[in-house]
Amino acid sequence: MNSKVLKLNRNLIPEIKSRLKAGEVIILPTDTVYALVANGNDTKAVTLLRQIKAFSSPQPLGVFTRKEKAEQVVKVDRAALQMMNHFPYPVTMIMRAKPTLSEAVTNGFKNVFVTCPDRFIYDLVMEIPFPMVGTSAAFAGIQATDAELAVKFYGDKVSLIIDGGKSKHGRSGTLLDFTVEVPTIMTYGTVSLDDLRPLLPQIILPSHMMK
Repeated sequence: MNSKVLKLNRNLIPEIKSRLKAGEVIILPTDTVYALVANGNDTKAVTLLRQIKAFSSPQPLGVFTRKEKAEQVVKVDRAALQMMNHFPYPVTMIMRAKPTLSEAVTNGFKNVFVTCPDRFIYDLVMEIPFPMVGTSAAFAGIQATDAELAVKFYGDKVSLIIDGGKSKHGRSGTLLDFTVEVPTIMTYGTVSLDDLRPLLPQIILPSHMMK
């Protein structure tokens, strides 16, 4: 199989929706890095995504969502809602999965990653009637930050690659844990503590990250 490569365009939303509904795994550009994406309600599609990515260690997948739909897949508290009010934004949130979320997505974990890094994903989520799940399109520790790398890594494994040019940030979103008492930065990505404080004043760093 050779991937079909199409330039990013809002008019592609119906085709993206149709392919995901049909159980295909595709690659979408985001402002952080390119992502392997599948229909979270389709166990075969999620299993195929995991096979394509070939994870080096067990982990849950990410869910692309926004505040209007988040409660369908995760437990949303006030702090999480506070963060989601600023979506699209290049952060990844660790959140408690709802029991209704497929085991293929959670992989036995209680938590999943939640993200909505840019406007295209933000708009796409509202058009898709099922959870859109995914993971970074990375190979051997190198993340795909343009369509050329996505084709190089997965061009014979996915049906469609959307070419959105060079990723705006070119790295993963800052990882925030919302399963603890106070939202906590776990790893730095595209935004800093200073960037986040005005949006989420209570956010803290874990002790090992404090200077």
